[in-house]
Amino acid sequence: MTTVMKISPQGQIRIPRKFMATLGLEAGDYIEALLEGDHIALKPRKLIDPSQGWYWTKEWQEAEKEVDGEVERGEVSPTFQKAEEGMEWLKK
Repeated sequence: MTTVMKISPQGQIRIPRKFMATLGLEAGDYIEALLEGDHIALKPRKLIDPSQGWYWTKEWQEAEKEVDGEVERGEVSPTFQKAEEGMEWLKK
């Protein structure tokens, strides 16, 4: 999918609606511009609150996948009604 756009006097371009729809972009989203040789590539970027960055680390995401597998295989603890029951289960 290609299109030709005109650069405004302020150096701005308008992203075609069909591109935005395809990429799930909305007004206010962020775009990263990469200079690659003799052309510019635009890449959608989602900003992450710095306090939540840990969740998106490679290590954390690998652990999430591991836990999802454990849940799918039924390798989880039983449900406890009281914290004491859980503590007793852990001691076993």
